[in-house]
Amino acid sequence: MDKNYTNIDFTKIEDMVEDDLDFRNQLLDAIEIAVEELETTYLKGIEDKDSNSIKLARHKIKPTLGLFGLQRLSHILSEGKKLMEEGNFNSCLDAHKEEFKTATNAVIADVKDYRD
Repeated sequence: MDKNYTNIDFTKIEDMVEDDLDFRNQLLDAIEIAVEELETTYLKGIEDKDSNSIKLARHKIKPTLGLFGLQRLSHILSEGKKLMEEGNFNSCLDAHKEEFKTATNAVIADVKDYRD
């Protein structure tokens, strides 16, 4: 990846919660669940070669990506979409899948670290 994208923008979360610890934890839980669901659905779509499932997974996570500044994951999903549109998805599948898994794991790890 050529650019340094952030995994998650915690300042956006802190601006939203205004020092409400319970609300912060709820947001962090929601982000973690959304990313885990994305990972499961997206990887299953890749495994099954189901482009519709992949598109739905991308569409479902889109608000979370922007709202919480998940730039790295957003970039990887955009790259995957471009690969699909260009018909290059299968030829770049392994590299894309690994990059995707690394990004989802990084978001989840950052959320868990932020809680501590």
